[in-house]
Amino acid sequence: MKRILFLILVFGVLLSSCGQADKYHPSKSLTTEEQQALIYTTIRYLGHLPKRGTHENKFDPAFDEFYTKLALDYTLEAYYKKDGFEYFLASRIAPSLKVKKVAVGVKMKRSPDGQLVYYEEVFRTWKFEIPEMLEKGLMLFDKMAKGEDLSPYFPQNSGEVEYIEFPDEKVYFDVEEKRWKINDVL
Repeated sequence: MKRILFLILVFGVLLSSCGQADKYHPSKSLTTEEQQALIYTTIRYLGHLPKRGTHENKFDPAFDEFYTKLALDYTLEAYYKKDGFEYFLASRIAPSLKVKKVAVGVKMKRSPDGQLVYYEEVFRTWKFEIPEMLEKGLMLFDKMAKGEDLSPYFPQNSGEVEYIEFPDEKVYFDVEEKRWKINDVL
């Protein structure tokens, strides 16, 4: 009996995450070209800096080719639009002995002409094998899109279970500068 209850619970969780994946699947709202454009629009914030690149010069045309190639490393896992804001979950392969991915949950707003006017990386996950990244990433994305509190999933609050790597007690996302920073107050 316990085994049956356990299987029902596991099946329920899988159905729930499949529902979230289907509900937020990018192809329900965006064409393939629009998905690629979304990643490219944000890649200079989402991605790492090129060699000799700084936060001050990362928009120089000399880095266009680097960022065009870097955008290809990202997969749009989820997308949702509400109240003028766009929310998305993007993932990329992370360095590891096994194939693992890290995901970033983003909240942004664009002007009518497509210019980025607000950008916030709400969370970045630990690196996980792909099924675990999708399960945890989509659960966090669902909560983010609904405006729910993610602090129970921060490292200092989640106990032994890993969900969100950043933000944490020391690292936060500076919305004005559109990048992760270390809290100097601590």
